[in-house]
Amino acid sequence: MSAPKLYALPGSHPCAAVEAALELKSIAYRRVDLLPMVQMIVGPLLYGAATVPGMRIGGERLHGSRSIMRRLDTLVPEPPLLPAPGDPTRAKVLEAERWGDEVLQSVPRRLIDAAFLRRPSAMESYAADARLPLPRPLLRPALPLTARLMAIKNRASDERVREDLAALPRQLARIDGWIADGLLGGEQPNAADLQIGSTIRLLMSIGDVRPLIERRGAARLTSYFPPMVGEVPADVLPREWLPAPARA
Repeated sequence: MSAPKLYALPGSHPCAAVEAALELKSIAYRRVDLLPMVQMIVGPLLYGAATVPGMRIGGERLHGSRSIMRRLDTLVPEPPLLPAPGDPTRAKVLEAERWGDEVLQSVPRRLIDAAFLRRPSAMESYAADARLPLPRPLLRPALPLTARLMAIKNRASDERVREDLAALPRQLARIDGWIADGLLGGEQPNAADLQIGSTIRLLMSIGDVRPLIERRGAARLTSYFPPMVGEVPADVLPREWLPAPARA
């Protein structure tokens, strides 16, 4: 088997989920870091989509964290990322993974876009360990424009971000419930652990949001990943937007 080539963006949580799956299965791979927004141009040519993560395995092109993790399970079945067919928890893990991908995944994307609009310099910290195609001094002047373009792409309006923040405690309670039921948070992560845990890890890198999470069960899901590279300091998002526990 050719070593997979993973196309990723610095700080991307679905890319982190795929990387954790590759490491779990001890699959050697090469990571190619793209600049923000560039994936919309080169992604369709390289791996068939304008979003990350993307992957090439020989001539095979894959995109999306769920699709890639299904493929990794066929390439290296052990350890599995899903319960075995016939296991009654399999459908529940798949549903939690779907929710993590389709609902929760976009939340930190909009929150961090709102933060970057107010503190563009914080964006650079998320690329601290990335191998970028251009020197960082050349990229810094473009950070404010990049932040605006990302916010437009992700529809990170002030109103939408405030709605995300208001809904976040309920979403965290749902995750805590899955952990209490034993669906998430096991000794060996499943696909839903990686999908949701990578999102929680990114949320906790936002200083204004971290107090909402750090004492909850959901914070345990970050243990499947190395420490987050990058941080938005506290007091960047408007205080009146934050739920009461974060304001306190």
